[in-house]
Amino acid sequence: MSARIERIQLPEAAQLRRTLAERADSVHPGARVVDADVQGPSGVDLLLVDDDGRPVFVDVVPESAGDVPTRIFDHTRWYEQSRRLFLKAYANDGVVRIEDPIFVFVGSRFPASVLEAVRAMPGVPVRLVRAEYFLIDGAAEVLLEDVTPSVQERISTSVARRTDDMSAGGESRSRNVIESDAVRTLLALFRSGVDGLDGRIATAESNDRISFSMGDRRLAEVAISPGSFTVSPGDGLINPIVVSDRVSLERALNSVVSLFVREERTTDGGNGQGADVELTDDERSALSDIWGAGVRASDRS
Repeated sequence: MSARIERIQLPEAAQLRRTLAERADSVHPGARVVDADVQGPSGVDLLLVDDDGRPVFVDVVPESAGDVPTRIFDHTRWYEQSRRLFLKAYANDGVVRIEDPIFVFVGSRFPASVLEAVRAMPGVPVRLVRAEYFLIDGAAEVLLEDVTPSVQERISTSVARRTDDMSAGGESRSRNVIESDAVRTLLALFRSGVDGLDGRIATAESNDRISFSMGDRRLAEVAISPGSFTVSPGDGLINPIVVSDRVSLERALNSVVSLFVREERTTDGGNGQGADVELTDDERSALSDIWGAGVRASDRS
């Protein structure tokens, strides 16, 4: 006996958000829910985190898909103003790669103009997910399909921002050593990723070396050469990683982030999962301003 299938309209927004929270892994591969009702002031509905520790912000746009290009800029501007607090506020939930956010828009359809606009934004980490509802023998089911247009290369907003910052402030001594524009971009991304881990990280730079430290602990040292740079995480016991492409860059960043997370958990006296992150009154106030009415009760108290 064949099943009876009927396409129906998407449910009202609150029910759709609940459904997406239950299907987090379908919204973004490997994702799980951190906050199912964040009500971010720029329109963010859900906060997820993926297996790599990246924050995934979900904006449900069932009736306003045409506004996606504008909302992209609203979200990225809001996040850039707020991201310093994210590691501290959500580290216990596994959000550690705050320098590499992902913005997911979920709607019933996306006009061709929106697809072309997103295609023209290779520097913004955006995914478009089409949601369709069906009745299968009377039971409602949601079908999620990734319809993000392909682009030749996606360069994160942190790369562009770091490169612009360096250009505005004059070329750094370490960048002058590098002969390749591509490697300069990789170094900018690495610096942005490490800087974004924690506001306490200090940077010391010489002609061909950059050191990152927290207090008396060395987080990483970078040796610069004309065609690449070499990252030595921690106190030198971890094997150095030569970075000359995006794959080796990811290995180097993952190594430093893993070291940072391990050392922070050791400082907390445990594995980090059961320890609460202490926020000052000023930080709680700032966090409330970030999320507005959607900040979780545990973070307000």
